[in-house]
Amino acid sequence: MNEEIFRITVLSDYNHFKNNMYSVFSLLPIKRFAITNISDIYEIKKIESNLIILNKSFYSNEEIEFLFSIDFKEVSVIVIIDSYFKYKSLFLNFEKGIITIRRPISINNFLEILKNSIFAYKKKKKAINDIKKIRTLEMAKAYLMIYENYFEEEAHKYIENNSMNKRTTLYDESLSIITKYLLLKEDINYEY
Repeated sequence: MNEEIFRITVLSDYNHFKNNMYSVFSLLPIKRFAITNISDIYEIKKIESNLIILNKSFYSNEEIEFLFSIDFKEVSVIVIIDSYFKYKSLFLNFEKGIITIRRPISINNFLEILKNSIFAYKKKKKAINDIKKIRTLEMAKAYLMIYENYFEEEAHKYIENNSMNKRTTLYDESLSIITKYLLLKEDINYEY
């Protein structure tokens, strides 16, 4: 695959979302992208992309199982959903490179998530053996960007500082942040 080209494919049920993507992508260093009317995620295996954005109104259990079964070595997936509780398993599968975000999300936050995904892809190419750690860090940053309105650089610095202060690894601190936000969604008290 030519490293000069970053391919993004959007699979969405919503036309206004697909139309907005044209303007969003113009703000990023993306060389090639496709916006398609495919409503069935089983088409993913036929799509050559570095990043796939899924924006469906409903995901069946079979579709979610299929998503988990794919070995995403060089591909990241952003799944946009309405309900956390309905698709809880998606949030717990971050190590496969699946970032799940809930509506509503602002354009600025969404741009940061996209930039984060592109940056993560470039890092994955350089350190393929550390995919698990990299994806965990990127997922933690995604949570901070979505729920704390951090920019990518701020989120990274926040995790680094916490890691240094607690004398833990970036991976452990990232897991701690992910756990915190997963528990907050269920209204469970959480303490570091």
